[in-house]
Amino acid sequence: MLQGAARQYVMSTELWQDAQIGQEHYTLMNLEHPHAEARVRSDMDAGVAVYYDRRWSITKVLAAWLLENVAVFRGKRVLVLGAGIGVETLVLARHGEHVWVNDLAPAALELCVEQLKQNGLHNYTQLLGRYEALELPEVDLVVAGFLIYNKDTLAAMRTFLAHHHGDVLLVNERLKAFRSFLKTAPHDVLFDLDDGSVGILIQGESNVRCRIGSLAK
Repeated sequence: MLQGAARQYVMSTELWQDAQIGQEHYTLMNLEHPHAEARVRSDMDAGVAVYYDRRWSITKVLAAWLLENVAVFRGKRVLVLGAGIGVETLVLARHGEHVWVNDLAPAALELCVEQLKQNGLHNYTQLLGRYEALELPEVDLVVAGFLIYNKDTLAAMRTFLAHHHGDVLLVNERLKAFRSFLKTAPHDVLFDLDDGSVGILIQGESNVRCRIGSLAK
């Protein structure tokens, strides 16, 4: 269930660890392992404007929701904005046709790809850079977790949406910037949890809309 999705995965001293998400099993990178931590820190030391945490609870909620609603993206082309080393990319790649994983941090994107390969997933394309400034592919669905948390990230999402007309699934915490976004962006609420996690759908013109839209009613 979504309410329990934010519990911590079992950690170990190994680089790779087994995890169960819903009824499925995945291999996750241990982000506290020196291999992962040193590479992400190197981006921060180089001045890459990236917010780093071990593994956000919001990505676990997103991954759990996706597994409960696989029909939404099964066999679809999906773009993941600000993918980081997120668990959701594994779920989307396992059940989707192709995923484009985007992040502005080179190390995070490299580690994301390592994690995909460790799970035997190769149907991906990397997109390095600020998503609002990139030329992005035409996809059936855009997915993003915790991308709106201050004025700059709010502006970035608004810039992106001004040029993108497909379905967008956003999962975020109820921060001030996100609440401001909700006041001006037409959307459907998919879930609103006690822990502060909110999932919304911004409907576009893609053929995924009818499936997600029915879940939001």
